[in-house]
Amino acid sequence: MSRPAWPGSPPLPPANFASRPLRTTTLPVGEILYRIHRADRGPLYFGRAKDPERRQRWDAPDGSYGVCYLAREESTAFVETLLRDLELDAVPESELAIRSLARVRVRDPIQLAEMHGRALRSHGADASVVQGPYPVTWEWSAAIHAHPEEPDGILCRARHDDSGFTVALFERAADKIELLASTGLLNPARIHDLAIWLDRYGVGVTS
Repeated sequence: MSRPAWPGSPPLPPANFASRPLRTTTLPVGEILYRIHRADRGPLYFGRAKDPERRQRWDAPDGSYGVCYLAREESTAFVETLLRDLELDAVPESELAIRSLARVRVRDPIQLAEMHGRALRSHGADASVVQGPYPVTWEWSAAIHAHPEEPDGILCRARHDDSGFTVALFERAADKIELLASTGLLNPARIHDLAIWLDRYGVGVTS
């Protein structure tokens, strides 16, 4: 029996991707999604960055469509936004003070292309795609956005806590969500939740 090849570069979308049926998850009406954002900016932002240095994981390679990043769990939104530095053992209070947690409600069913689990192989991908270099995920974003089934976005496991899921929502689905509220992370109403998130990830707060 031959020895399996060592993992190489993450695969790009296969040539026949457009003809492959998508494996999807549908978020139902009423589901709540979460997004942590700078308090001085709008809670819902569909980025269209053309500068590669400013693009996020599932952004359009050419900035031709916007993408908004949300999470299915509050703790996932927290870790993906504020705990990206793996050496961090305490979050500066100043960073918490300038951010808010937005609660977003699904108004119409949202169909998301799955980029996790068994769907990866069906799509011609593997887990290295999701956690791989941004130029690879940009190409996958473009292929999924252009797919004939016209999904509303992408569902994948979070990078910094893969027990949670993140949503990359395409701008064409912007009308399918609505903002319920946005509350500062240091607001007394959020302090209990903040303590739970900090405890979950074993970090503190520093002044």
